[in-house]
Amino acid sequence: MKMPFVMTAVAMTTAMALAQDANTAAAPAAPAAAPAVAPAPQAAEAPAPVAETPAPVAEPAPVAEPTSQPAEVAAPTAPAEVPVPVAEPAPVAEPASQPAEVAAPTAPAEVPTPVAETPVPVAEPAPVAEPAPVAEPAPVAEPAPVAEAPAAPVVQNNPSVFIPDEEVPVLLQKGTKIGGNLHGFLKADKSPYLVGENVFVGPHMVLVIEPGVVLQFAPNTALDVQGQLIIAGTRNQGVVFKSAATAPKKGDWKGIYLSGDMKSEIRYATITGAENGIILENSSLEMQSSTIEKTASRGVFARNSKLNISDSYFFDNAGAALHLANHSISDIQRVKLLNNKVAILNSELAQTDIITATIEDNDVAILDKGNAYLTTVNTSITKNKLGAASKEVLDKSVIGSISGNVKDFNSNVDGIVATLPADPEIPGVQIRMSKGKEEIGELIANKENESRTSDTTAGSWSIIGNVMLGGNYHYVQTRKNHSQTPDIVGEDTIAYKKHYKNTFQVPGFGGEASVYMLMTSPDGKTIEFNTDMTADSWNHFSPNPVSLTYKDNKHQLIVGDNQKIGGDIYMSSMPLFGVDYTLSLSKNNADQPLLQFNAFGGENRRPYLIGDRHPYLYNDYIEEGETQAQRMVYGGQVKWAPLRRFDATLGILYANDEIEEPLFRDGDTHSDLTSEPIQKSLTAYADGNWLFYPGDIELKGMIAVGRADTAQVMSERAINKVFSAEGISVSNFTKLRQLMEHPKRIATLSTTELQEIFGENSTLNPDEMRSLLEHLIEEAKRAKDSNEDDVDDGRVAGLNWGSQNFAIGASLYWKIYKTQISGHIKYVGEDFYSVGSPNQLSDTREFGGELEQIITNFWTLNFSYDLNVENAGTGSKTNLFGLGEGTRWGFFQSASDEWLEEHELDNDRTKYIQNFNLENSFKINPSLDVKVGYNLEYRTQNRPTQLHGSYIMNDGIYKDKWFKPRKDKATTIINDNGEEVEVDEDRWFQYTSTYTEEYLASGLEEKSLKHVFSLNGTLRAYKSVFKAGGRWTVRSDISEFEKDSVASKFNFADTTWEKLGYYYGGADYFDQAYPMSVTTTLSMLQNRFAITPRFKSYTRDNMSEAEVTIEDEFEMPFMSRFLVFSADAQFRYLSTSWEDGEEEKEDTEVDVAGNLSLRINHTKSFYSEWYTGAGLYYRPDNLSNEYKDIFGGVRLNYVF
Repeated sequence: MKMPFVMTAVAMTTAMALAQDANTAAAPAAPAAAPAVAPAPQAAEAPAPVAETPAPVAEPAPVAEPTSQPAEVAAPTAPAEVPVPVAEPAPVAEPASQPAEVAAPTAPAEVPTPVAETPVPVAEPAPVAEPAPVAEPAPVAEPAPVAEAPAAPVVQNNPSVFIPDEEVPVLLQKGTKIGGNLHGFLKADKSPYLVGENVFVGPHMVLVIEPGVVLQFAPNTALDVQGQLIIAGTRNQGVVFKSAATAPKKGDWKGIYLSGDMKSEIRYATITGAENGIILENSSLEMQSSTIEKTASRGVFARNSKLNISDSYFFDNAGAALHLANHSISDIQRVKLLNNKVAILNSELAQTDIITATIEDNDVAILDKGNAYLTTVNTSITKNKLGAASKEVLDKSVIGSISGNVKDFNSNVDGIVATLPADPEIPGVQIRMSKGKEEIGELIANKENESRTSDTTAGSWSIIGNVMLGGNYHYVQTRKNHSQTPDIVGEDTIAYKKHYKNTFQVPGFGGEASVYMLMTSPDGKTIEFNTDMTADSWNHFSPNPVSLTYKDNKHQLIVGDNQKIGGDIYMSSMPLFGVDYTLSLSKNNADQPLLQFNAFGGENRRPYLIGDRHPYLYNDYIEEGETQAQRMVYGGQVKWAPLRRFDATLGILYANDEIEEPLFRDGDTHSDLTSEPIQKSLTAYADGNWLFYPGDIELKGMIAVGRADTAQVMSERAINKVFSAEGISVSNFTKLRQLMEHPKRIATLSTTELQEIFGENSTLNPDEMRSLLEHLIEEAKRAKDSNEDDVDDGRVAGLNWGSQNFAIGASLYWKIYKTQISGHIKYVGEDFYSVGSPNQLSDTREFGGELEQIITNFWTLNFSYDLNVENAGTGSKTNLFGLGEGTRWGFFQSASDEWLEEHELDNDRTKYIQNFNLENSFKINPSLDVKVGYNLEYRTQNRPTQLHGSYIMNDGIYKDKWFKPRKDKATTIINDNGEEVEVDEDRWFQYTSTYTEEYLASGLEEKSLKHVFSLNGTLRAYKSVFKAGGRWTVRSDISEFEKDSVASKFNFADTTWEKLGYYYGGADYFDQAYPMSVTTTLSMLQNRFAITPRFKSYTRDNMSEAEVTIEDEFEMPFMSRFLVFSADAQFRYLSTSWEDGEEEKEDTEVDVAGNLSLRINHTKSFYSEWYTGAGLYYRPDNLSNEYKDIFGGVRLNYVF
């Protein structure tokens, strides 16, 4: 197939530009770096039937691109200062106080291409915020689709940024993958996010990060904002930025770069493990109630910028926690700086006011380079190794704040500065240099003059936000049935020359709109409104989300959509449409709220009634058995923080399903059968967080008790029995219930999805899997119907509580110099249920531990082990620790012979999944990184499989090589329908005499090994980042029967054993993938090209897969970014072949998609986006799933 024209054109343009830059490079090189451009935007996912709601995006006015020549001396043009609201203190844990680690001198850090950062859920920092130990456990959110940013939509199943799975190192945390150009809203329901490539927010663009979002950044990635960044965390739902490494370390990711001319805002965020937490260059930032910790170079670095920080916390930063460089104007209020190498570095020409600060336990508290302005009010600078180092006499207010340090003053400024990493820079951003001999006195006079002439309305509420309005059109066409006979697809009959049914994308005109508004008062009160809306011919009006939030020092009220997050065993992620109120009372000795009362209530799930249009599936109507009850959730909790190193939370959750008379919704009295059981549930929970010595030991614990009482318990058990009898894991029951609602989806399942359902031990080919799945779904529906009368209308949540209604979790984190140790355990009883974690498997045990050791400066070793136990208490409801099936305590004991005999043929025996992981990371030099990894997964489970003799000639058992005549041995003739075959007489008699045996073998212990080897390298050279790697996976079956005294007499081939009941090694495979990419950043364009070939071969049916994925992203600005042109293209080819008896079969999939976009920056506050594209999905072997989508649209964006 020919490559798309767009991809070819982009490649040629990139080559020409690269050649041009190479010629330019021959001239004397300028000291300033060329501007870095983030990867071009990817096509946004357009889920059917509703087009993805784009988020509003604001862009600054067109600004001339920086040249590669030395930067001219810029006049002080910092934006006008806006009154800073005073944030209310938020509760945050404080780490144990300990001597700060003195960092060795560090070579200047290389400034790489900006890369995206990943926030991670962490406790909301408070004015006196302290580290996460007292924070709520980070939620383990389900992977979700890419953030709904207003990138140009593309047909369904095309991610907004295409990043092959193989690109992501094996040992990174999981999450929704993002990268490249991004703007609009980053939503909590799709968190956590995995940033695999730099994230770039262009000029005139706005990125709003919702409360509860966690961003996990791959190594050497950053969030580069040349527009505006709004981090809208709340006290109960902070925003987290952290490393994606499973064993994170300081400097893993690059940090947040802010260089836009619009003021950015950060509230209730935690930034941890970056090289530089925030770099502020020629911009302005207001940061409230946030934590910056464990950075390798700078916590916050500000140059030629305005910075306002309040109620925030800086801890364990290896360089300078706060570096206020030349021409910065900073207002620092109510902060704590603890255990940093240097707490505050005030450079020449910096103007800094500090009010109410605690600066303790640092190597150096204040480092002042002279010719600068620095004052303190109500500030304590004590218990540091050095109170202050300055080249000049400090202000009296600073001197009066310094006492009780190991040494209060010295003048060795240059010596201390030499031990710090070099001042950071944002690639491609001009640095303001001093003009001649500037004096700080002149700058202060200018500042006072600006203050006298400032806007008289400064005492009123401020308001920022953006509005987007857009329209689009989709032309969708499916294939025709060209066969002479009607084609039956599910319940649809497609006549000759008629089009197959479109269930993929809503055709015709559609509209979209979004609004974000943040109002802030001078005393810190805020009102925030956020909504996205879409409309098309299927869903005429769909607002999601709609949220209004009010907050002041004591109160927070959220009305509308909200995402509740708590401990993973009881509230991993719970969407709510309703009301959420928090009251904070009093303060503890760490200036955190001593008591917090929270109450909430609302709709967790909307009802679906018979005949309704499905909100997410085009052309699909709700039928009997697919209905869904409304689920209302109510709850509350109390948080008590008596000490800075401890907090405890007690809470309760109650949920009730209603379909006949739902609240504020239409009901249905005829829908007794719903897609999920109608239930009531009640859960009570408690959790605690501790931070204690020796070292920084973080300990978290939680316990919950809960259950669900369903009116359809008999029906649900009947359904589960159908699936478990086929050996399908309970972890797939949720997906199977979705298929029961929409059986048409079975035909669209990929081979990988089928293997996830049936497990890797299945010896079925794709056709057999689909056929069996259709049969199981029908059988489950019949089982459901036959039990519909077993309804208990008197169900009451609260009856029949027992030991199996408990869930317990605990985790430990301990860092000792160059060693990090972490571990976790979890117990979930068979009858435990919480509406806050509805997809959590019951009757499970989890144990895990991880060790990371820095061997040398260039070599880091990571080792981890995890054990997951499913169906732990099956058959006995004991096996407390999960390590001894059929025993009471489950602590390495063996079950009795009587128990094993009784449960030998059970379908749901205990499953053990062990995972060993080893990774070596090598930083060969500043330009080259190499990672070598190995992963071993070992699964064991007893299955009710038995081997039985087959004596039917048609099975052809006699054709096995074991029956071939032996030399000097008697033979006999087998006559099979006229075909005569000579076989060994003794062996044939030995085999046929087994017909009296109950079985040939029984008690299968299913065991499998999966080895994954990986090698990945990253090279930064020639204005490009080259990545190449390999991943090799080998899966092998080592199962054996515990009772095989009869079967052991025969040495049959594996294919013969398959006919007798089990195919040894039939599910084995070898998979290999080779991801490669190059990202080139030039002064005139930016391009990323990636290709990933993958090959997989199976033992069974001579099955094999061959897949290649190619994608290219391109962006080029014109006329000083007044126009920005971008293009992207994706190509995917997958071929699966296998043998079905004597017949060769092949299944082919080809996807071709592309998008062209032009952004016009009309003014500083207004810009438009014009886009067009197409997606072609070829399915020659499954015509009903083939379609094409051609689309175009425009978006108008206004920022205020």
